[in-house]
Amino acid sequence: MTTAPPLDLAEFRLVRALRAREGEGPFTQLWNAQAGHLWSVVRGVVRSDAEALGWLASFRIDLAEEAASFNLEEALGAQVGRALYRHLRDGLPPGSQLPASRLPPTPEGVAVLPPRVRLGYLVDIFFDWTPPDPAVRTAYRLLEPAADTNARLVVYAACLRSPPVEALIFPPGLPPRPPAPPAKRRISLLIAAAGGALILAVLAWSLH
Repeated sequence: MTTAPPLDLAEFRLVRALRAREGEGPFTQLWNAQAGHLWSVVRGVVRSDAEALGWLASFRIDLAEEAASFNLEEALGAQVGRALYRHLRDGLPPGSQLPASRLPPTPEGVAVLPPRVRLGYLVDIFFDWTPPDPAVRTAYRLLEPAADTNARLVVYAACLRSPPVEALIFPPGLPPRPPAPPAKRRISLLIAAAGGALILAVLAWSLH
């Protein structure tokens, strides 16, 4: 279970623009920034890409309305996750009881959870918002028995999916490059940092 941080400055400005309904730009920015996590959650609870795209299409309409009333005190991701949970939950079957034994921290392990519990767990993983469902807390213990950050990151990395272009918003005739998954961006930053450190080390040795 996580506690969502407050808005940072960039999110504050985006939410303020959404509340002021400053054209389509702010919502496009919001949607494309969250598309990877949205796709990871929705695709994780439905059976096909086509079904996931259908859910996202209907959610996009609801979110465009709800985003205009987002508050300025809560993290943006948590507000999107809560809206997604409400949008999907009643359309999913309640499913069976939770398993009694530990589950592997993989997409296959998450898939064992009943659909509504799986939705709540994935929303918590990707949007830092915990649904008011005690079964979701039980799912933590099944998938993250270590109850630490590393255990959570293992599940996050395993269940993260790159969204298809069809899941993004873009001007007609100008499809953008799909955003790199957060994990890939982190790897790129680490490589860049390592390269910079090597250059500085060589310079320092040459001046010694």
